[in-house]
Amino acid sequence: MKKNIKDLEVTLEKLYNNDYQILIHLSDRPFVFHVLLKSFRNEIDCKISSFGANLWTRTRAGLDYRKYNRIQDLQTAIKNEIKRKIETKGEILFSLSTEISYL
Repeated sequence: MKKNIKDLEVTLEKLYNNDYQILIHLSDRPFVFHVLLKSFRNEIDCKISSFGANLWTRTRAGLDYRKYNRIQDLQTAIKNEIKRKIETKGEILFSLSTEISYL
């Protein structure tokens, strides 16, 4: 797990192609959150979800079906949305998965 998405050495292109999916881990919560950048209908998206935490939300760009142009902008949007929706005081960490969850 890494503090920054860029440290995972993945490109936006690979994320938008659904080659990889970002997983979010909160140090003070047991749930794993999935970030989906393209829907199963092949639409641009930025949805954050966790079945266990009963959370489904989208970043502002995700609501408008807009792509992120920089990894840093994506990370900032994800962190802001997590902080808006979840009471957490812990660290927000990231990892990658090749299994894509469309929940």
